[in-house]
Amino acid sequence: MGVVSKNCQRLSTLEEWQVHAPPKRKTHWKDGRSAKESARSWLAAAPALPVEIAATLSSHRDIGTLRDDWWAEPEARVCIDDFASPPKIDVLLVGSDRYGPVVVAVEAKADEPFGRKVCEKLRRARSQLDCNPDSNGVARIERLLAALFGTTMDDRSVLELRYQLLTVAAAAIAEAERRSGHRAIVMVHEFATSRTRGEKRAENARDLDRFVARIGGRRGPLEPGALAGPFSVPGKPVVDAEIPLYVGKAVADQRPGNHEVEAPAAAGGGGVRGRDRR
Repeated sequence: MGVVSKNCQRLSTLEEWQVHAPPKRKTHWKDGRSAKESARSWLAAAPALPVEIAATLSSHRDIGTLRDDWWAEPEARVCIDDFASPPKIDVLLVGSDRYGPVVVAVEAKADEPFGRKVCEKLRRARSQLDCNPDSNGVARIERLLAALFGTTMDDRSVLELRYQLLTVAAAAIAEAERRSGHRAIVMVHEFATSRTRGEKRAENARDLDRFVARIGGRRGPLEPGALAGPFSVPGKPVVDAEIPLYVGKAVADQRPGNHEVEAPAAAGGGGVRGRDRR
């Protein structure tokens, strides 16, 4: 039976989720925003997966139906290096299907952006390093770029990407390696609500498409319900093994008058044939 838990505490109510797995800021816990809507979605579906996530996973021929013993941890810290402050994943889903273990790093979004751009994080990290020689921000960015793209900070094509997408992808492959998995999935779980703005959601879609294009050479939009990949990433120094990476977008439209989950794309990787490689 699927379980949502935090620190061995099973979560079954919004109140329990807020107490044991609160968002970064209390102001983030609002109706119509990603933190609370994500919690509501997982709790309402348990012991099954949220329907839009299950549909997106099943849209790809490489992913089978998860067995009933999956578990999910909200606000999960996942180590991607030996530095302090490992990235936090909105929901970490670990399960298995007929092919073996699978790890899904879920990034919940209403219309909040995917964090700062890499160039902005790099400027801040360099400024911090000037003040504190023990700061690891620049070194972490270097490792992320090497692991995901096989490139360096001199590569201008990665500087406009959103940093949050890099950390969630690195977390997915790192956790997959720890659990002897051979598939790591980044799943954007998007909530369209009466409080979200279409232009912000569209900008997030463009940022996600830019990331997928750079990491896998895939062109065209990643449609709701689609799971693209597998993409081959260098892996090192985050992981030693080659972990195939997939990227999906599951959308729940909760706006008044809309009661349907946006349909998944046809099986086969969201229109991508075969194995996608950089």
